[in-house]
Amino acid sequence: MSTADASQEPSVAGWLRAASFALARCRFSVLVLVAGGVLLLTDQGRDLLVAYGEDGKTLRLTAGVLAWALSIWGWARVLLDIRWAELPTCLPCYNFARRWLPRVLGAAAFALVVLSAWQAGQLALAAWSLGGMVVFVLLLWRRRRWAARLAEAAARRNRTFLAAVARLFEAAEIGPASVPPHPTLRDALHMPSRGMAVGDAINLRWIFFVALVATWVLMFALALAAPVAFGARAGAMILLFLWGATWLPVGSALSYFADRWGFPLLTALGLLALASSCTNDNHEIRHAPEPAELSARLTVGAALEEWRKANATSADAPAPFVIVATAGGGIRAAYWTGTVLGALHDAAGPALPQRLFAVSGVSGGSVGATIYRALLALPPAQYASACPEGMMDCARRVLGHDFLGPVSAALLYPDLTQRFVPLPLFPDRGAALERSFEVAFRRTTEADLLQSSLAALAAPRPWPALFLNATWVDNGRRMVASNLRYGAGPEEAFFARANDQLARIGRDLRLSTAAHNSARFPLVSPPGMWKRDGAIEGRLQDGGLFENYGAETALELLAFACATLVCAPAPDAPPAVVDTSAMPKGPTAVVSARGAPVYPLVILISSDPGLPEELAGSPVRAPIRFAYELRSTLRSYERVRSGRGQEAAARLQAWTAEHRGKFFHFRMCDPKTPDLQPPLGWALSSAARERIASYLLGGGEGGVTPSCYDWNAASLREVARLLGKQP
Repeated sequence: MSTADASQEPSVAGWLRAASFALARCRFSVLVLVAGGVLLLTDQGRDLLVAYGEDGKTLRLTAGVLAWALSIWGWARVLLDIRWAELPTCLPCYNFARRWLPRVLGAAAFALVVLSAWQAGQLALAAWSLGGMVVFVLLLWRRRRWAARLAEAAARRNRTFLAAVARLFEAAEIGPASVPPHPTLRDALHMPSRGMAVGDAINLRWIFFVALVATWVLMFALALAAPVAFGARAGAMILLFLWGATWLPVGSALSYFADRWGFPLLTALGLLALASSCTNDNHEIRHAPEPAELSARLTVGAALEEWRKANATSADAPAPFVIVATAGGGIRAAYWTGTVLGALHDAAGPALPQRLFAVSGVSGGSVGATIYRALLALPPAQYASACPEGMMDCARRVLGHDFLGPVSAALLYPDLTQRFVPLPLFPDRGAALERSFEVAFRRTTEADLLQSSLAALAAPRPWPALFLNATWVDNGRRMVASNLRYGAGPEEAFFARANDQLARIGRDLRLSTAAHNSARFPLVSPPGMWKRDGAIEGRLQDGGLFENYGAETALELLAFACATLVCAPAPDAPPAVVDTSAMPKGPTAVVSARGAPVYPLVILISSDPGLPEELAGSPVRAPIRFAYELRSTLRSYERVRSGRGQEAAARLQAWTAEHRGKFFHFRMCDPKTPDLQPPLGWALSSAARERIASYLLGGGEGGVTPSCYDWNAASLREVARLLGKQP
């Protein structure tokens, strides 16, 4: 670089070139900062901060933020201390960026936590993080002066320890005309060379580099060996901070060599991941440990006949035939489903599982329904011991565990590494989530029922049957996992649009796996893969990608039931007022309806706080103004999923009205304040759990309309009244 170049006067163009050059060099630090910010500023991120505050982990979280911020700052500074072949022509501009950009990036890590904690109402954590940011900035700003004073004190007192500490914090001052001091990354890291004295090898950068690499190896080993225990203990937020800190050496080194060689290494790494994906799929759906014979499952018709014999015993008063459809929505849907089904069970007693024929679940709703069904399968003495406070309390205790930490541990370390390895060597992160379900159930009940067979779920009777909806990736159709066999013989016309998941993949599933298959939300959980004759035959994902309410499957079950049983109007049912002339008709009866009459009692459990009061309504939302051509398409894809589900739920309500049955909708209440909306991830703070329970039990907060609580509570009382006692 010429003297003229070095002394060029700053200009707007010079500042912009210098800033863009500096950002390009430390781009991996920026990416890691953005990744953390994305989580911190979501509902799930804010709720995780609330959970850390509740558990007294404020100091532990602050330490994680410090490691994250130091790594972001440190690696940006290392890369900007390298003397690149072509530096910006405005050297004063570039040196200003070299001095301040790493500091700003490191301070921004703390600032994001402060903002998220403040939004979540965690003022103590916000104060800790703000204090940490101040100390962090002061340390970086004054470290040279403090190092010089320590060195002087060490010389006066002849203290080797003080001299070593001073050497740790030594750093060259960046003046307006300074040239970056190090020709290579090795030099910038102060990597020890052969024959160097131990004292000369003591350097903060090298120690920090070795510590980060050692931490990555340790965390990889823990996530590989025990993802559930490790992830639950650390928590997803701390894991993300440490992941960012420990991956920065790798990403920064790749950025360095890519810039030095003029070869896009990060792009090549992406291409390696794409190429490896042809042969490294480690997401095969888990087998049941003791699989049942699939053909031995009762058909829906046979199960209906057994249900009729046990329930429809009076020709005078029709018995309630109960179907539940429960929507998806991550852990909040699971917890809300467990709360509603548990409360109904506690209010109605044995009548609910006696009358409830099936639960059609999607995503988180499937997880909550599976927990409820597994609790029903406990032996009476074990249930009484594990659930002394009743079904709702027991289901909430199971679903109150942290499921996000385990899947995060597996995702960020072994499963992410697997993406770049051509052969499937490392465990599936989806398996870690399923095991976390199993561990939570076992810790609550001392039973391993979630590891047991779905096909053999028949104790003490085959109902309530589970119908857990997933989406077949390769054709976009429903794949429904059930303990009943359906779609065969005379039932085919009623279930022709759905696919029996167990029959399609050719094997039995664990209860935890069947629930997870319905809840494989993209990115958090991988697509589940199954093989036949050693070759991959298909994949499935979250059922909410097809229809998020479970209403389609519920409608098919109701149509078949009313073609098999004698459906009559419910007691005190109002006259039919729904115009069904334009509604699509289902198959005609293929079996003779017989027995005492029943009436459909349909329960919908939704988990969207912003759902309009009228299911068939079309809410008007503000139109897109900025970048409307691009964003309109993206919004359409996102909103069609929920809109189609709402249409199916509205059809379920209309079908019930047409057949003069009873329809009850248990809904989540809109808090009117986004900060109080429960998250969609796989972990809930105690505050979020209590808020969800309050939607049914009252005592809500945040300006929620009391009528919402009153509606749910009134529905609970009316369902319990209609169910009565077990016949």
